[in-house]
Amino acid sequence: MLNYLRRKPLPQIDAAPAKAPVAGRSCALAACAAGSTATVVSVACGEDEACRLRALGLCEGASISVVDARQSMFDVRGTRLALGRAITAGITVRPVES
Repeated sequence: MLNYLRRKPLPQIDAAPAKAPVAGRSCALAACAAGSTATVVSVACGEDEACRLRALGLCEGASISVVDARQSMFDVRGTRLALGRAITAGITVRPVES
């Protein structure tokens, strides 16, 4: 009768941790870990999206800090931006050593 109260153990996931981007090498913004800082190299997305991102301060040469990689939240020139995965995959950055 009390079998429904017993919890089954969660399956163990044997996944290797993702490798962090190497400082000095370009990578997609989506690959950067939380707490890291990078410099924007290029913005490759639609013309309208690129124009809007540049208006918000996310342009080539801008410094960007990753606030929360899981939620795609970034800090650019004092402004926090939440960007979709498709857009962050198109933004190329060069990680900076901390």
